[in-house]
Amino acid sequence: MVPDTPEEAARCVCGRCPSKPEEMKGFYCARGQSGRVVMKRGCICGECDVQIDYDLMTEYYCEVGAAV
Repeated sequence: MVPDTPEEAARCVCGRCPSKPEEMKGFYCARGQSGRVVMKRGCICGECDVQIDYDLMTEYYCEVGAAV
């Protein structure tokens, strides 16, 4: 589980993801899935230091929800 802290959110790469929904929520691995339809155009979760540091294996957290 990823802690939803300002420090971890600042490391989030969701803002530059080509699949990110229009909302500005981001930090999906901690805050949960988007309420919008996700148009899969490539996922950059694997490039995120948060994902690496917490040994997360999933992609498209914007669609599947927070890491558990």
